Amino acid sequence: MADIKYLLKFGKREHLESLVSGNIYCSNAITFWGIEDKLKIKGQGDILEAGTRMFAQKMIMQHPDTKEVIAKCGKANGLVRIEPAEKMPVFCMFAVYEDDCKVDITGASIINLSDDKKQTIREHFPNADAVAVIPNPEEFIEDVKRSIGTEIKAEKVNYFHIDKGYETTDGEIAMDMEYMKYLMQDASPEKVDGGIRYTFYADYAFRVLFCKDVFFEQEQEYRIVLPNETIEAGKSYPVRLSKDYEIIDLHTFFDN
Repeated sequence: MADIKYLLKFGKREHLESLVSGNIYCSNAITFWGIEDKLKIKGQGDILEAGTRMFAQKMIMQHPDTKEVIAKCGKANGLVRIEPAEKMPVFCMFAVYEDDCKVDITGASIINLSDDKKQTIREHFPNADAVAVIPNPEEFIEDVKRSIGTEIKAEKVNYFHIDKGYETTDGEIAMDMEYMKYLMQDASPEKVDGGIRYTFYADYAFRVLFCKDVFFEQEQEYRIVLPNETIEAGKSYPVRLSKDYEIIDLHTFFDN
């Protein structure tokens, strides 16, 4: 985490005031589906949250225990949801790296986002009017770990070609194998009938929440996920923060 210089939370000032008072408001994947599907805000919302686009030239669905073939089909392009991850609490932030900073006249490192990233934030979070600035990311995450009362996973989000896949040399569409390898890293791939079988266990379903399509890459997300919790709707978790955090008007933050 040493490469992350700041964490930012964009949103409405009233919500950010709750955050800096020590309340982490988590949403679940179902909420993100609704933001894109119903409110038509792709960016803050994502119908692929806790899911993936499955591309295949031939697909066979088997029962995981009996190996009974449940269904067969030819070319497939389908939305697959990872059910164990659908209701896990998720808290999202923006990670600021060294190349997002500049040195001011006093020699201090200050945030200096590119115009493209500012525009992405404006478009993806149209209701945001302020930003909470967290200049001590590691300490903040430790505060959450100590306070939350359950296991947390805290990582930066990885971006892959999930939604559209890759076009192969023969004009077909293939899945991003780097994505598959990341998602299924907890079980070694097996050679089966001339192919390679990747296995994804429910115990590691949280990994899908640290993967997003390249469309969202400039959001530079850093996430906190509670893998052993489920929530039906948004929920606040109290956190004992060891530092005070500043909230800045979004226009002022971008102008400076």
